[in-house]
Amino acid sequence: MAGYDTKDVAELLRQLGSNDQLLAEAYVFGSIQGDGGDARKIAALHKKALLRPDDEPGDYRVSAELKRMLNRLMRKQSSYRQLTDMGKVIDVLEDTVNDYRLSVIGDQQDDAEYYLDQLDDLLYEAKDNLNVSLDNMHYAISSQFGFVSTISAKVRENERALTYAQKLLTELQQIDPETCYEWMNWACPVELARKISGFIYWFNQTLPRLRYIIDSMRLSLFKLRRDEKQASLLRNMARYLHKHPEFEINEQVFEDKTLPKPLRFAAPMPIKSYINVKETAHEIALIEIVQSLRKLSSVVKPNARETSEVELIANVAMSFSYDYFEEQTERLFEQAITTGNPVSAIKYWQQALPEWHSEQQHIDPTPWVELVFSSYCKLTNIQQALIDIRPKGQQLKGISHNWSYSDIVVKVNS
Repeated sequence: MAGYDTKDVAELLRQLGSNDQLLAEAYVFGSIQGDGGDARKIAALHKKALLRPDDEPGDYRVSAELKRMLNRLMRKQSSYRQLTDMGKVIDVLEDTVNDYRLSVIGDQQDDAEYYLDQLDDLLYEAKDNLNVSLDNMHYAISSQFGFVSTISAKVRENERALTYAQKLLTELQQIDPETCYEWMNWACPVELARKISGFIYWFNQTLPRLRYIIDSMRLSLFKLRRDEKQASLLRNMARYLHKHPEFEINEQVFEDKTLPKPLRFAAPMPIKSYINVKETAHEIALIEIVQSLRKLSSVVKPNARETSEVELIANVAMSFSYDYFEEQTERLFEQAITTGNPVSAIKYWQQALPEWHSEQQHIDPTPWVELVFSSYCKLTNIQQALIDIRPKGQQLKGISHNWSYSDIVVKVNS
């Protein structure tokens, strides 16, 4: 507990002690009004996370953590259900709504108020737990997993968080929040309908937020892995240079007699990325640079544009080509739709042979059947829902679930 400051803990305990009457009323009566004379105190308790807003504007309830502690101290086991995943949360909420409905129908006001209070706590705790989890993941991405220092540890934390977020998204996508509207399929009070509809609205807003976090995690993981690779390359290079001292510059190189004499006694060549304006030797050069820049500020007349000729090429007619038998398959489908009777592809092929031969178009039966099938596959979903095909053929020997089709019958769905 050394990570906590005793002053902060003492301040929190003072908040509990000095506002004991407000907290007691919020715990016993369910909620308190925040727009009266105690508005400033209630705002301070809300800031300390001791109170939370209620569904009604201006009303505040005891926070889930404080209420759980008070229930334990008052020997009141108000919620024994464990919220493990959202699927079980939905089941628990459905049971609570059913208990509330039976209490309202039976005119048992005390029980109905108890179950409504239980429902409010369950809804808030479910939303608060998931919101805290999403906020923590978003903070981890924003801070580049700043709670660990090394890049390899950041990569591991990012991978772990990404796996958790993907599993959470898969779990939430299996839940249809629209089914929760069935809980209000009776003459339910307004407060129940408001809580259920608010939960459905929150759930629908949570999935896009989680998908955005997952996309940000994937991008962050890509950058961290790239940084880890660059850091590994730098470490390997430093390790290689440390093992090979021949790449290091000897500090006594100026005493090496094998070097030419001008190099041994030459003055050092300082390299700077800026100009030292305090040195008088640079004064003349700087003045010349400033004067040349001032001359550039004068208006420069634009140069005359160069002209050139444009060569025009005569338009060339392009021949339009189309597939003759593609049009014939469309006529086959059109005949099945207009007549309403099933049309066989082979019989249509036999009837159309004289016309095709006169047009000098030839196609064998097998490619024709395959063309009809491929043309059906190119239709849109709405067109395929209108037209149905029934292949005819026999199963190939030695191969399971494989058929050799000899004909296709096209019919219109009734």
